[in-house]
Amino acid sequence: MRNICVIPFVQAGSEISSLLGRMPATVGYQPTLTTEVAELEDRILSTQQGAITSVQAVYVPADDMTDPAVSAILSHLDTIVILSRDQASKGIYPAVDPLRSSSKMMDKHTLGERHVAVAEGVREHLARYAELEDIIAMLGIEELSETDRKIVMRARKLQRYLTQPFSVLAHDTRQTGVSVPLAQTLSDCEGFLSGRYDAVSEEQCYMRGAMPTDL
Repeated sequence: MRNICVIPFVQAGSEISSLLGRMPATVGYQPTLTTEVAELEDRILSTQQGAITSVQAVYVPADDMTDPAVSAILSHLDTIVILSRDQASKGIYPAVDPLRSSSKMMDKHTLGERHVAVAEGVREHLARYAELEDIIAMLGIEELSETDRKIVMRARKLQRYLTQPFSVLAHDTRQTGVSVPLAQTLSDCEGFLSGRYDAVSEEQCYMRGAMPTDL
């Protein structure tokens, strides 16, 4: 496994390109940006002699996901985990944006039909909640239909359920770190989607790992 930070490579290429007198392309990047990133990424491959797993840290300038360097890098990755300032500001840790994060492995042949169905259900609830956030802020949740209110309620609980106390921060947060098995996570998410936890408060879903069976 190798940890690679590609953005410095791109920035260095941009500086060298300027010194060579090349005409800059979009947002000042070198005109050969896409080719250079592809040449670097294509060297990371599996062979009969071994395999390389690359974990890449990608800095997003001004949080702009359409930045040419970011787009060029992300197009080569199998799995993308997007960290969100908005999630962090809400106290949701790990601050992963589940709607913008993705994986090419998310299919029923790799994960199974149940896993994919649960993941799609969770994403649909969170996406609908994101669409309704402006309406809720302006008019209040009371103006939503009963169906939408139920979706929003379950999505907010899912957001808080997806938080997790970190073992490495136990000394600072006074919370014991928790690791939840995949099977338990799927079962809990199914419970949220089906309404099993509709009577549970949002506070009871926050930073607790797995949902207890007596709720």
